[in-house]
Amino acid sequence: MNRQTIIVAVVAAAILLLAGLGAVIYGLSQGGQLPGLGQAPTAVPTTEFTIPDVKVTPPASLSTIAEEIRADYPELADLLQNPELGSVYKDFYLAYQKGGQETAIALARQRGILNDRDQVVMTLVLDTEETAPLITELEAEGVIVQGAYKNKINILIPIALIEEQIKAEEPDLILERISNLDHVIRLEVPNKATIKQRGLILGQGVNVTEANKWQDQGLTGQGVKIGVLDLGFGGYQDLLGKELPENVVAEAFGDPYNFDNEVHGTACAEIVHEMAPDAELYLAYYDGSDVAMGLAVEWLMSQGVDIISNSTGSNGLTPMDGTGFAADLVNQAHDAGIFWVNAAGNEADVHWRGEFSDSNGDTIHEFTPETDVLPFIPFGPGIETQIVLSWDDWQNVNQDYELALLDKDGNLIAKSEEPQDGQPGQLPAEGFFYEFEDNAVYLLAIQNYDNKARGDATFDLFIHGGLMHPDMVVAERSLSSPSDARGAFAVGAVNWADDVLEPYSSQGPTSDGRTKPDLSAPSVVDSASYAPEAFDGTSAATPHVAGAAALVLQAFPEYSPDDLAAFLQERSKDLGPAGPDDAFGTGRLALGAAPAGAEPAETPVSTETEPTPEAPEVAELQPTSTPRPPLEVGLPGQTGLPSQTPVSEEESSALTLIIGVGLCLVCLGGLLFLVLLVAGLFLMRRKK
Repeated sequence: MNRQTIIVAVVAAAILLLAGLGAVIYGLSQGGQLPGLGQAPTAVPTTEFTIPDVKVTPPASLSTIAEEIRADYPELADLLQNPELGSVYKDFYLAYQKGGQETAIALARQRGILNDRDQVVMTLVLDTEETAPLITELEAEGVIVQGAYKNKINILIPIALIEEQIKAEEPDLILERISNLDHVIRLEVPNKATIKQRGLILGQGVNVTEANKWQDQGLTGQGVKIGVLDLGFGGYQDLLGKELPENVVAEAFGDPYNFDNEVHGTACAEIVHEMAPDAELYLAYYDGSDVAMGLAVEWLMSQGVDIISNSTGSNGLTPMDGTGFAADLVNQAHDAGIFWVNAAGNEADVHWRGEFSDSNGDTIHEFTPETDVLPFIPFGPGIETQIVLSWDDWQNVNQDYELALLDKDGNLIAKSEEPQDGQPGQLPAEGFFYEFEDNAVYLLAIQNYDNKARGDATFDLFIHGGLMHPDMVVAERSLSSPSDARGAFAVGAVNWADDVLEPYSSQGPTSDGRTKPDLSAPSVVDSASYAPEAFDGTSAATPHVAGAAALVLQAFPEYSPDDLAAFLQERSKDLGPAGPDDAFGTGRLALGAAPAGAEPAETPVSTETEPTPEAPEVAELQPTSTPRPPLEVGLPGQTGLPSQTPVSEEESSALTLIIGVGLCLVCLGGLLFLVLLVAGLFLMRRKK
């Protein structure tokens, strides 16, 4: 091999390497994937596990237990038969009677009714909105009144007070006394709304939705006030002047525990700011309870917000026909001229729906002809699992069913036994808050209580904080409340990179037949709050729409909430079946071209040095009854992907081919260099 041949070979190898690297870099920069290594952004998780073959024995009712213990514990027997008291509080007193304080406290913590200050949490439902006299009576009993809104009061009862009364010579159970106070019709576990979420960071949604085109034309949300309603704003002060505006207004309602511990609301606010960088932000924290939510919404309205972005919700506690406590709040805001944007929910893959079936007459529902149980796997220690069963008897509430929680062998762990006999304040619903100690398979069973219900109910069952067996999943009618409200603009989630519907994105219709969600928007996007993980879920999709609405409102300040909704839907990119549907709504958010005539906003120049703004203060409020809510997390998301319009399937295939050819050229160049190296070593040895 002469010198000329070696030079030619080296040049050829270098050309192959450079050409190959160039092809690979180009393909990756345009959104292509390495052949065989590309991660599908919308892969459905595998949740296959065996359905245990278990025959359920109907458990004893609380009424039966009450009669068995009446001779020895008459006060406890009366409490067990009190129709106004939630069944988990009855279980607490039973545990105290059977195992003492330690056993009762362990049960209370596991079932989510005891906070970290050893206070039993509770919501009182009244038949009046005049709460002041009752609050005075409660405080005289030693009860801590956490907050009140309309006909509901959140209270805390110190465990020491309960223990003192149980140990008295003549036991006087405080819950029995509270239930007998005037206007109290129900003592229940506080509702716990859940989060709809599965350097300078700019999320991919700004370009995908074409908000960048509007911003280039000076439409940045200037003059628009946006309220972000959420369950936590941890770390927001650190992002002021960067991922958030220099100044925001923040307020807390209810138990402030999660304000700094949960970053979900901060991530939502980041997206709003990315979409509408000059809009004014109002951060309204609430602890997940109805009372705190009502107070937070009232505050946002008093601040004059134009738009509310809410990425929280609950399941199974309203008829999903646009009515209910939270829906009424939404409608009130809408009628006041506020555009309310709400997450549709992340429950499409943790929802079962079906009609009661009992072919053998044993009172236990048959999920299939072969099984009496619905199996699921909880996420495990540290994550509270929320299970809610409801059925279509919202008007009369006189069809009584119960929900039982069992281990994989069919042994009873807990039972939700709320009365449904038509009394005020009752709901056609049963459920648990439960913290499991492992990730084993558990079972749910539905019982026709005392075989008195007609047996024609249609059920909806949701599991938050766990995986449902895929054979049981029903995506339809899996919406979260208040996305069903007449005044709510409900948002589903698609992956920003390919517009594929996320498998968790809740679907409609509402129970009265309206199409929901109204629109879909990008999810699985970058954020400072969740970095390096992606911000996933309909939680991430919702603030994209709220921010887009601010741009439209700046351009058309006379628009009403209904006008904004129509504008966004008319310009959306249709996905799925042609026209509106109950998975995508009218399609994915796409603003299109900015209105003609928009002028770029001028930034005023000031020669004065402004003082550094102080972080807004959070109101010092007494903690309330709601423990930290579980995170509702979507699929693990891709992060660090290029911020650009998603490529088509044909383009993706072409880019993958280019990358593949590039890799081949790199390999050939490397192989040629290796041959030259071996040849050189061989020649050197021969010369020696």
